[in-house]
Parts: sequence; C-alpha cells; structure tokens
Amino acid sequence: MSETAAGTPAAARPALPSDALVRQQVGAALRAGNSAEAERLLRGRIAQVPNDVDAIAALADVLANSGRIPEATALTHRALTLAPNAHNLRLQLSALHQQQSHHPIALSLLRQVPPELRQSFELKAREAALLGTIGQRNEEIAIYKQLIEQRPKDSRLWMSLGTALNYAGRADEAVAALRKSIKSAPNYGEAWWTLANLKSFRFDDRDVAAMRKALHDNLAPVDTLHFHFALGRALEQRGEHEQAFDHYAAGNRLRAANLPPGSTRVTGYVDAAIRTFTPELFERDKGGGAQSNAPIFVVGLQRSGSTLIEQILASHPDVEGTAELMTMQHLAEEFAAPNGGNLFQAIARANPESFRAIGEEYLARASNFRRTDRARFVDKLPANWMNVGLIRLALPNATIIDARRNPLACGWSNFKQHYASGVTFTYSLESIGFFYRDYLRLMQHFDRVQPGAILHMIHEDLVDDPEAQIRRMLDFTGLKFDAACLEFHKTKRAVHTPSAEQVRRPISREGLDSWRPYEPWLDPLKHALGPALDGWRSQAPTLAGSVLGQYCSPLSRRGFYA
Repeated sequence: MSETAAGTPAAARPALPSDALVRQQVGAALRAGNSAEAERLLRGRIAQVPNDVDAIAALADVLANSGRIPEATALTHRALTLAPNAHNLRLQLSALHQQQSHHPIALSLLRQVPPELRQSFELKAREAALLGTIGQRNEEIAIYKQLIEQRPKDSRLWMSLGTALNYAGRADEAVAALRKSIKSAPNYGEAWWTLANLKSFRFDDRDVAAMRKALHDNLAPVDTLHFHFALGRALEQRGEHEQAFDHYAAGNRLRAANLPPGSTRVTGYVDAAIRTFTPELFERDKGGGAQSNAPIFVVGLQRSGSTLIEQILASHPDVEGTAELMTMQHLAEEFAAPNGGNLFQAIARANPESFRAIGEEYLARASNFRRTDRARFVDKLPANWMNVGLIRLALPNATIIDARRNPLACGWSNFKQHYASGVTFTYSLESIGFFYRDYLRLMQHFDRVQPGAILHMIHEDLVDDPEAQIRRMLDFTGLKFDAACLEFHKTKRAVHTPSAEQVRRPISREGLDSWRPYEPWLDPLKHALGPALDGWRSQAPTLAGSVLGQYCSPLSRRGFYA
C-alpha cells in the first residue's frame, strides 16, 4: 500500500474558529471556494485572539489545501503547542510532515498518539508505510500481516506486503504475497507490474495469457499501463523483443499523456546553473558551509548503478546506507522560496553563513534517517545531480560520486522501468535523451569549475574491474580499503529501489547489453543525446589557472585522476 494520500485525514480536520460569527463567515467562504477570503478572516481572528487554537488549526488546513505545506506545518505545530493533548492536531501535523517526506518526524508524531486512538485501518496502514520509507522493513511487514488478518482479500494490502518483503530480501515470500494480490483482483495491474519488477522472477505461459486477456477487458487507464509494462517484461524474458518494445512504448504513452508539454525538460535549469556556478562564485563563498565530511552523495540518472555503489559503500564498517533522501531538494526549495522559487537568484544573493546554515540543517534532518553511529552515511538520491552546486557550497567536505552508465543502456533501462511517481523524463526515448544530455553538460561544467570535486564512476568499468574501481572509490572517499566492500552482496540491509534483488548478487555482466536487441527502435534516443552519445565518458578540461584547485579540499580531489 503506497503512502497515505496527500492531505489530512478527515478525522483529523480541525474545527472552525470558536467565534460563531467568524466560523460562519469562514465556512461560507470555503463553501464558495474562496480560500483567500477564508485566510483573511482567519488571520484577522488570530490577530485579535492569538491563542485561538481552532482558528490557527483552521488556517493551517486552508493553507495545506492550497499547497502551502511548510506554512501549514508551522501553524499546526503552533496549535499543538497551545493544545498538547489535541491528538487530532498531532495526526494532522504527522500527515503534513509525511507530505514533505519528513518520514521519521511523521512516524514519531503518529506514535505519540495513544495506542487506542491509532488502531484504525487507515492509521495502521500509514504507520506501515512510514516504517517502510525509513527502512524498518520487519516492523512494516508485521503491521501489513496484521492488517491482512482483518482484510484477507484486500489486493492492495497483499501487494504492499509483497513489495516490503522484496525490499527486505525475502523474494520467495514476496512472490507468494503478490500471487495472492493477483488472485484477489486479477485485473489489478499494479500487482502484475510489481511482480514483473522482481528481477529474478519469470512469468509462465499462463501469466502471459492472463495479461493479454486482461488488456482486452474494460480496464482503468492506470491498470492498462501497468499491464503493458508487465507484459513487456514477460515478452522480453521470452526474447520476443519487438512485441516487448511495443508494450513498453504503449505504457509510456499512457503515462506521458497527462504531462504538460515541456515538463520533462531541464535544459533551462541547467543553463541557469551553468551561468550561476562560476569560479568567482565559489571563490566568493570560500570557507562557508558546514564542515562535516559525513555525507556521501551518490548522484546521476536512475538505472545507472547508483544502488550498487550505495551497497558497496554501505558494506564498509564506517559507512551507513540510508535511502534516497529528499532532504537537500527540500532545502533547496525552501531556500529559493523567498526569491519567488528562483534557486539561482537566491544563491547569487546569499553569503557563506547562509550556506553554513543549509549544511547544518541538512545534517540535522538527515540524522532522522540514521540508525547507527558510523562516521559516514550515503544519501543516494539520483536527482541530487541537479543540486551539486548547492551541495558544494553548503557541505564543501562532503563526497559526491556520479554514477554514470552508457546512455543507450541507461536510457533503455529507464524506458522499460515504470516508476510510481516523479521520474517523468523516462516516458519517452526522446525526453530521456535530452535529460541525459543536460545531466552530462552540468557534470562537465563542474569538472571545469570545481576540478576534482566529483568522482565519476562508470558502471561498465565497475563491472569489468570491480576491485580496482572499488579501491579507487574508497580512496576518493577517504576510507580505508575493506574486503567487505568486495562482498557487498552478503551485506544484510534493506534496499529501497527496484535494484534491491540485483545488489544481493555478485557483480556480473548480465544486463550490460540488454539494450542491444532493441537498437532498431532507439533512434529517437540517439538523436536526442546528440554529442552525449559518443562523449558520455569524457570529462571537460579544467579551466586553466582556476582558483578552485585550491578551493577543493584534498579529500575531495583524492583519486579523481586515478
């Protein structure tokens, strides 16, 4: 079961203001859809009666429904401070933190509610989802099993249990749970796709026939696209490549149909980043930022080997693997907000103290996802490649590793991978090509202006010569070599990505060339890649005489040219 839907549960909705007239006026404004008037009335009431808990909570609700989540969070916290026994407010605050991916905080708030008040199905399911996001898979699994006892034919519960079991490394149990999900709802497309997403699982002839039959039924679009992706995987396993491609393409077309034109392009963002992050900017803010070297950021495009790198690093006794943390992205958005959402304008106007505050806040928030006292930790959010500039300013001693893979292999792997949300650039071969091209441009820019700041780990090189590449990576990170990193597949930890099964097996060349049978249909990807098609391994030459050779710490330069 995916995380609780955005928004506050109905049971946790705050009352309207205690003043009868204001309550009536606010209610009328909300019924008329005039949230601005409701906000004005509530702010007026709070100005007159600063401790009106109901008015504060109602204003938080209005702001949350308008998408102003950080403001709503602050107001709800204020209301809860005034009324610490108002458990409906605690649940509301938990839901708001969950919407912002502050999962440990959301879970802590939820568990502060007395047990007898959080036994509802909805709250138990939310607790399980939160446990899963912070890697406490055994507790998550236990709750899903309890819920299944109440609703043994709930296909979504069985699917959620199967997903949790897979991430916990219990593949056989995951298959059994997903089979029960499908048995309860044969046309539930997401369960079929989740089964397909188990890398070691193979569909049989009956499965293929059932999926083809389902596609002729009157399915909801969301089920149809999941069946297309699942059937694509099944046909690929059978070597029926043209039909597999057709199904992958059909699924992607359905996903892309509702996207606004141009929403998958980041060319303008990368152009602005290149204009902003100059040698002069880094020299201006030299000495700023939080000085901790604890974070190790693994960035790049999805399906580029970042989970493998994370697993190798997390096998080191001094490194903890966390998850794909949205922390830096949220901080970037909050930092940009006073400048109308323009991050680069905010960076240009900031000072070293501002970046130090961002770095310290990152470390504080990231600590909520940590479970050990190891000196270093991995933050493996691929999209942080777009935040490399801010990371260098806020955490100049952090390690940044760029996971990179042949763009045709990476592009095809993304095209056939259906993501639950967020990774919208993968819904067409052309958009994947443009996205990869922009990612490469920004990485090469930092090679010029921050020489040695980023270690580029080529996936194909890691597969071909793992020990040399692992030693190179550990050297760059400032870690002593440990043989456990060579046996990463034996490390017992929850993995939170589609590569969960793959990183529990030794490195092999399996999958490196899986794109080749589909090359006849990859021309749109090749054309969009442009110079990145042949230049993806290259690093841009360092700017001659750059002051940044002195700016980059010795730690972050180590091993870059090895």
